[in-house]
Amino acid sequence: MNKVIKNLIMFIISFSLYITIEVLWDSTSHYSMGLISGFAFVIGGMLNDKFGWKMDLLLQSSIITVVITILEAIVGNIDYYFWYLNIWDYSNMPMNYFNGKICIPFCLIWLLFSFVVVFLHDAINYYWLHEGEQPEYWIFGKRIWQMPERKCHV
Repeated sequence: MNKVIKNLIMFIISFSLYITIEVLWDSTSHYSMGLISGFAFVIGGMLNDKFGWKMDLLLQSSIITVVITILEAIVGNIDYYFWYLNIWDYSNMPMNYFNGKICIPFCLIWLLFSFVVVFLHDAINYYWLHEGEQPEYWIFGKRIWQMPERKCHV
């Protein structure tokens, strides 16, 4: 499949899921949050495609967490200095940085989200787009799980 189309599909899925979850959780959202989610999912997925199956899942998720945090810092400060919407503000949270636009407790939430990025991206690639081999996941040199083999082969 064309990489642009694939990344657009991944972006739309992530954008939609994030906005839906945020509205269900908080009754509100902003499109910039969906944009961050979409870009994080696409970038995380591209990194996921580059990493070998034996790359430690914790390391892989940590790298994606850093990407998400950088995106959050960039968009958060664009909001802070130019949009003045104060879309999110972690200044009341412990260990906040960059004008309260990122904080360590939410980085831990993004770490959990990064695991979802890896699994969901692999599932979409393997089951829906029929790309790649059967995904497997490793932690500390041991295989912890392998996605079930797809039943339909195209």
